[in-house]
Amino acid sequence: MNFKEKILNYFNLNEADYLNLTRNIKDISLPSFDNFLEMDKASHIINNSIKNEEKIVIYGDYDCDGIMATSILVKCFQMLGVRVGYYIPSRYIDGYGLNEKRVNDFYQKGYKLIITVDNGIAQFDAINRAYELGMKVIVTDHHEMQDKLPECEAILHPIVSKYGNVVCCGAYVAFMLASKLLNRYDEYLLSLASIATISDMMVLKEYNRDIVRLGIYNLNKNKYRNISLLADNELINENIIGIKIAPKINAIGRMVENTSVNVLVEYMTTDNIERLEYLYNFINDTNEKRKILTKDAAVGISVNDDQSSIALITELKEGIIGLLANNLLNKYKKPAIVFTKDSHDETVIKGSARSKKGLAINEFLLENKDILITSGGHEQAGGLSLYIKNFEIFKERFESYAKTHPFIEEKEDYIDISITDINEDNYKFLRSLAPFGEGFKMPLLKISDIKVSSLCFSKTRLHILYPLSVNQKIIGFNYSKELLSNYDYIDIYGELGYSVFNGKESFDFNIRRICDKSNIVIGV
Repeated sequence: MNFKEKILNYFNLNEADYLNLTRNIKDISLPSFDNFLEMDKASHIINNSIKNEEKIVIYGDYDCDGIMATSILVKCFQMLGVRVGYYIPSRYIDGYGLNEKRVNDFYQKGYKLIITVDNGIAQFDAINRAYELGMKVIVTDHHEMQDKLPECEAILHPIVSKYGNVVCCGAYVAFMLASKLLNRYDEYLLSLASIATISDMMVLKEYNRDIVRLGIYNLNKNKYRNISLLADNELINENIIGIKIAPKINAIGRMVENTSVNVLVEYMTTDNIERLEYLYNFINDTNEKRKILTKDAAVGISVNDDQSSIALITELKEGIIGLLANNLLNKYKKPAIVFTKDSHDETVIKGSARSKKGLAINEFLLENKDILITSGGHEQAGGLSLYIKNFEIFKERFESYAKTHPFIEEKEDYIDISITDINEDNYKFLRSLAPFGEGFKMPLLKISDIKVSSLCFSKTRLHILYPLSVNQKIIGFNYSKELLSNYDYIDIYGELGYSVFNGKESFDFNIRRICDKSNIVIGV
């Protein structure tokens, strides 16, 4: 079986499936915005508000999806020649979702129509308050519905609106509304929705996959200044979105405790180059601080090997505790919950939890609601709050639960290949299937029986740099010659990659893991 056959077999694709997944960008058409139930109703209400010169405000969220969704509608109204207000809530001041205080503020400022993006489907009290004040509300959201729906003018939601078979992100819904108002698909607005699709980890199937393909194509074709800066001017693909663009956008909502998170919408919608450069520096500097803060916090924590779980209180910002919990989970292979003090009530602590298959965070939280103030989440992640006086009993319960609910080792699928499979043609074939992501992961590749004595290392002898030809090599960082000298043969796991150095292209095998012949991981 050749490389191409192995890849298609791995994804359970036939030739027709492959041709459909890799069809020309020009042949991709997203399902119509009119497929959303109540789209006509929503656009009619908005157009009437514009006609009647009523003030409109967009209410978003502080993560990348919410920022993009807000920016899409703000930019859409700019294109229509309509000035609208917008507000991105502060994680620290407002919390998630539309709230009554902000509704009251909007009323005082004369707003008549609130459009929520990436929130609203569960904000019943705030929406009811808006109606008490004689305001109108249109909800655009994608989050899980409650037992009932809010009573509002119109709801645009992939499930409620029966749009399709997969859940899209909030920015996709906002993009569809913008497209209805403009009566066309705008390339820039589509690109913002594609970034949000990756950042919010939507399953890359059907229209989610299509909008990401279209968005990446547009981003590289048009080279939008604001997005290129976030990408460090690199060629954009799903990996660059995930590791460079989205984290910088998310950093502001995590780090900044006032309402200046709203400058992100300006960054995404302004035509002022000087202002753009200024805002970029602010975004980039904040992200660098976020990285240092998270790294330093992780270094300062030690975990007892006898413990089955990690539960601790830190002095970190609330926006960082989820990142720290994830770092601890990956480092110690134990479920982790990190708490910090509530900025509004010193008797309360807020926590962020991370886990893996075997210990379901949502089930644990449900079983311990008697000592929790708030809680929510899913199997592998969640958020909660409790009174600090209950922390020790909570910690004991979490430890007890972890001992009886150990992680379940999931069998990791891989594809056996040979060294001769590391070449330009195979790399390009694999990338033709991109984007990879949630529900369509980049396959893990395995090369067996590599003779250690044949490997070449960097000058420092700390990294594998094994040339196979002029433009092919095997790369493995932090696998020193001293570490591997104890083994005769090893198996390497990784991915095909591409790099350019001094103008020369190279098609590489990037090592992600090394095992000995007993399948024991080396170096971790």
